[in-house]
Amino acid sequence: MGDDGLNRPKAIRPKAVCLCSGGMDSTVAATIAKGEGYEIYLFHVGYGQKAERKELEAVTRIARVLEARTMKAVHTDLFWNLSALTTAKAHLPVGDEVDIQNPSSTPPTWVCCRNLVLGSMAAAYAEAVGAEKVYVGFNAEEARSYPDNRPEFVERFNPLLEKSVASFSRPPVIEAPLISLFKSDIVSLGAKLGAPLELTWSCYLEGETHCGECEACQHRMRGFEEAGVVDPTGYR
Repeated sequence: MGDDGLNRPKAIRPKAVCLCSGGMDSTVAATIAKGEGYEIYLFHVGYGQKAERKELEAVTRIARVLEARTMKAVHTDLFWNLSALTTAKAHLPVGDEVDIQNPSSTPPTWVCCRNLVLGSMAAAYAEAVGAEKVYVGFNAEEARSYPDNRPEFVERFNPLLEKSVASFSRPPVIEAPLISLFKSDIVSLGAKLGAPLELTWSCYLEGETHCGECEACQHRMRGFEEAGVVDPTGYR
């Protein structure tokens, strides 16, 4: 009830879909979306990645903590056997095979057109639920190896979305709040915002704990170390 004694309808919060892998980057992006006043809808895609079960478990827990309106998980086998990340018997680089200091080429964990496909799926879901934005965890660290994390990708994708929705819909906008940040910056920001970093799963492999050896684990460990934040992750 307002001060004038009249019953007033509750303000309707704008909606945002958060494309969430269960990792730190997308979780911090979703935390930002919530902090900016959006009612958040977490959207997770299983595409045959080796850690799919652990990622889904992480996203489910994160959705509860962030009080998401809903968490939608879908699956596609489009990427099966197209990457070391999705090919069961393919070797994933570990330990000294990974050069996180000076990535010189796209690694075997590259998944063809992944962010283009997943971003389109999230945008379709956003149009269906009436969300005005799609938050993603693209960042500067991964952009060094993966071209679909770069600002140019977002800059070209958003105009395409304007031509991809029904005439009566407002096109969603891809929002990449971490696009200029490196892993240590993301850890620092996540800790400051109270993002549930302890619930996130980064490892490329499935197991009860992070392997500590793959590319994603090495980036995660270095991010916490350089940020000076205690790493809550258990590593094998």
